[in-house]
Order: sequence, then structure tokens, then C-alpha cells
Amino acid sequence: MATDARFEVAFPKLADTLVDGIVSAWYKRPGESVKRGEPLFAVETDKVNTDVESPHDGVLAEILVAEGERAEVGQPLARFTDAAVAEAPPAASSPHTSPPGEHTAVSRPIAARSAHANGGLSPMRKRIAERMTEARATIAQGSCARYVDLSTIERHGVTWTAFFVKAFAQALEADRVGVAVEVPGGLVVPVVPDARDASIHDIGVRIADFADRARRNALTAVDVGGAAATVTNVGASGTLLAFPLVAPGEPAILAPGAIVDGRCWLALCYDRAHYDEYAADQLLSHVVERLDP
Repeated sequence: MATDARFEVAFPKLADTLVDGIVSAWYKRPGESVKRGEPLFAVETDKVNTDVESPHDGVLAEILVAEGERAEVGQPLARFTDAAVAEAPPAASSPHTSPPGEHTAVSRPIAARSAHANGGLSPMRKRIAERMTEARATIAQGSCARYVDLSTIERHGVTWTAFFVKAFAQALEADRVGVAVEVPGGLVVPVVPDARDASIHDIGVRIADFADRARRNALTAVDVGGAAATVTNVGASGTLLAFPLVAPGEPAILAPGAIVDGRCWLALCYDRAHYDEYAADQLLSHVVERLDP
């Protein structure tokens, strides 16, 4: 018989606004020893995909939430014992559970392609869709746009997004600005710290690092959450003008369109509970002033 469980492992709060996520992989099976700091399971949310380390030394006695299932922050995911068990209970059933003895892992880029091939959504895109449905239902969305001249800016090889992030941070008088990054299977929003005071070059380096690590599923919990607002470069795919929905928990999102002949449309979408039309137009005006002095 299995030894009585001494402690539980719960779904971690990886970001300030995170309420739930998908347990995408278990790296240990019931009956296997686990060391503190060793990767135990992987989670997939609308903000980040990441491995979660075990907070304990011990033996995994029971998996309470199977791979592919959703769990809320704080919900128990597994039970541990502090000694080896002679007979471990079976893991919760899951179509992704590996046979006994195999290392359990999920290749998230492959999973994303499989979902696309089957005409379905990845767990991350499903969660994003749920969040956007929530945003449309609960947030009074507002928007305004301006045409901005960027022809006098000398980039020196720095991405345009860095200029938009810094201008937005300065207009908001805020330090932390999120940057939407497209990844296989969804979208993540790492946050640039000190965006108001950092140099354009440093912001560009951080954005490039975030984009690289996001596409390798290497972002950590400290990289996401706590943004004062977000920049999403809809122009990267050639879109001239778009009005994305403001996500729950944030007051505004800045959406620069494709740059043509040194000019582009700049859209500001906002929560009317935070800004009225005049205040939103003034905020966008301040952004434009920092881009086109």
C-alpha cells in the first residue's frame, strides 16, 4: 500500500492576473523520486508556457490533474510522500499520458502544428479566445487612431517596436510595458521593465531576447505579468490599421500598423472605465509627440 501523502503541490500563480491554466506535461510518474528544484510538470497559460520545479524532495504519490486538463491557481495538482512507495496509484487518465516507464514530455511546437492540422485550437489559443470573449463582455472598449510621421527617426538597427514601447511608457508615465509576441500555438506578452527610462537600444535588446526565448518556450514567470499596458505590433504582418481588444486587467493597448513611406497608423484601444474619450485622445497625442517631435 502507498504511504499516506504528507504534502501537496498546487498550481502556481505565475502572473498577477493569472487565474488558471493547462497542465501540459508531467515529467514524473507516481512512485518516482523527485528532488527539490527538479522540473516536475509544465503549464500552458495565455501568458506563458513554462516548466515548474518541484518545491519538495520526496516521492510523487498521486497525480490529481492529468495532462491536458485545466486547473485553477492554488488547486492541488499532486500529492507527495517523504518516502518511497511500494505501490503507487495510477495517474489520472489522459490521452497524452505516456506508458509506464517512459519520460513524460510534451513538445509544444509539435502540438501546435497538430492542432492546426486538425482544424482545432491549441490550449493557449483556446484560453486567449476565452479571455477575449471575457474582454468583449465585461470591458467597455474604446478606440482612437492617429497617423504618425516616423521619417525623422534614425533607427540604427533597432526594431520599431522599441520606439513604440518607450514612447508609450513615457506617455503613460509607467515603467512596465508588455510586448505581444507570436509563438507557435498562441501569443505571449513578456514585460519590458524600466521601459520609461531605459535607452532605445536596451529596450530593443530586451525585446529581441524576449522574442527568442518566447519561441523556445523559455520565458519564466518573472518575464510576464504586471504590465501597465501592452504594445502589439499588428503592422508586422502588413496590417495597416487594427483595433485589438483590451485584455482584462490592463487599461490600454497600443497597436502600430505597417510603416509605409515612413508613416503609419497608430491605434490606441482602451478601457472606458480607465479613460474617457478625451483622456484617451490626449494619451495617444502624447505618444505621437514622442515619436514625431
